[in-house]
Amino acid sequence: MEDTPNINLSPAASDDLDDLFIDEEEGDTGTVKSRGKWKVMIVDDEPGVHDVTLLSLSDLVFDNKEIDFLQAHSGTEAKALIEAHPDCCIILLDVVMETDDAGLQVVRYIRDELKNNLVRIILRTGQPGQAPEDKVILQYEINDYKSKNELTKQKLFTTIIAALRDYRNLVTIDGTKRGLEQIINAFPSMFEVQSMEDFISGILTQLSSLLGCESCQLDSSFLTGSSSGNITIVRGTGIYGQYNGQLAGTVYDSEALELLLSAATQQKSLFAGNSCAVYFKNKTNHYNMVYVNSNRQLNEIDKNLVEIFCNNISMAFENIEKHKIQQSMKLAKDIQMGMLPVNFSDTSSRGIDLYAFMRPAKEVGGDLYDFFFIDDTHLCFVIGDVADKGVPAAFFMAVTKTLIRVISKLYTGPGEILRIVNDDLCKDNEKSMFVTVFLGIIDTTTGMCLFSNGGHNPPYIIRSTGEIKALVKGSTIPLGLVEESEFKSDEFTLSQGDTLFLFTDGVTEAMDQQGQLFDEDRLEQLLRENRGRASKEIIDNTVSALADFTIGAEQSDDITMLCFNWKR
Repeated sequence: MEDTPNINLSPAASDDLDDLFIDEEEGDTGTVKSRGKWKVMIVDDEPGVHDVTLLSLSDLVFDNKEIDFLQAHSGTEAKALIEAHPDCCIILLDVVMETDDAGLQVVRYIRDELKNNLVRIILRTGQPGQAPEDKVILQYEINDYKSKNELTKQKLFTTIIAALRDYRNLVTIDGTKRGLEQIINAFPSMFEVQSMEDFISGILTQLSSLLGCESCQLDSSFLTGSSSGNITIVRGTGIYGQYNGQLAGTVYDSEALELLLSAATQQKSLFAGNSCAVYFKNKTNHYNMVYVNSNRQLNEIDKNLVEIFCNNISMAFENIEKHKIQQSMKLAKDIQMGMLPVNFSDTSSRGIDLYAFMRPAKEVGGDLYDFFFIDDTHLCFVIGDVADKGVPAAFFMAVTKTLIRVISKLYTGPGEILRIVNDDLCKDNEKSMFVTVFLGIIDTTTGMCLFSNGGHNPPYIIRSTGEIKALVKGSTIPLGLVEESEFKSDEFTLSQGDTLFLFTDGVTEAMDQQGQLFDEDRLEQLLRENRGRASKEIIDNTVSALADFTIGAEQSDDITMLCFNWKR
């Protein structure tokens, strides 16, 4: 976009532009109809402000999508327009219109009455003294505050792009959580024969949510295939909704069919431009796939979400086919354990000797651990404990783990990650479940680690010098209890040969036959004795010590540990 002189949006300047758009009727509150566009609402009682904004942003394109402008000239019109278009991305909102605080009343209406927290609200005022920035930003849930005088064409462009990017990321996170909830809500009935259709519909719906395609064109289908080479459409949406029961070779174009056949041959999910073929291993001679075609390019975030979603869906699907209720809990355990990373070799090449262990008290549990690289040099690791057991805790754990994975791709501050995860977990949490979480991000080149503790047991740092201490600083409340809670980020640095040991309270609260606890003192002594050993050996020795201590007693809580040595 070429540089332009400053455009002053004062009344005098806007009056000069009243005749630039002679085809538009002044006061018209409407929108140019379009598909696959970002909806941006202009709310201002000065027609010239509308004209200048349209002129400045008319050629803006973001993520291959243009802008669809909605226009309102009063607070009353704005309320009606946002109610009719809840998928509006950005509102450029004037303060003083029919009343001195008309714009601020619109903000309250959107956030408090419509409960719309996704739309980005940018307050634009020509009278800053009427609505001082410091007071407005604290009292009203707006996302930006701009004086009309400061918004040049370039600055307006930058502001809009930043807001669109935030909106896109928020929709991704929101869609992920709601998609998971759809599958979780379907779980109690999915072992019944009649739930097969609902389960398949849930898969297609969840993929749509994960890919952020609720407001865009998406065609999808669930397919089954066998070693004979035939691939059949079981259920479809969009243009594929009319082809249930037909062979894929008679329905798909050559490009889509080639993607499906390649995924079947390679036995893995494949992505190509706007499309993906999601592969699920099923029986020995059978497999399932989901084909998705969107009207937008699938990005790296989309791929990460789909990969998380795909994990172990095949086992759940096979269990529904067999309709064996007695196997449901075993399957749930397999799914839960399958969600935990077990490839510890990936970290060793980058100077981290890492190992982890989890053993639920029941068939499934509420503990979690995870580790993954955010980029080439930063390893994110997390351990958590849901305040419950069994299937409900396992599902709450799955939601928490998935949210952390997704949000960690968008934010790099541990405290900020936990804050956003907490806000999502608090919404619609009717059972008031909560989870303690310790999350850290270590720079594998320097040993410097940022962390945030959401009410979890402090991990132990075992120095190569022999010193051992609990990392007690920075602890706050668990996640899922209080919305809009703040979570602190702190840091520490590991030296060569230092070890970090994370655990859940199932370790220290393990009881023997007399009801005595294993406790922190025994754990510290055990870690001191294992100083300098490999992470797997430390955990194996801890598991063995717990088994000796609790012999003859029933395991009362999930036991989870994550340990790593920094070797650089």
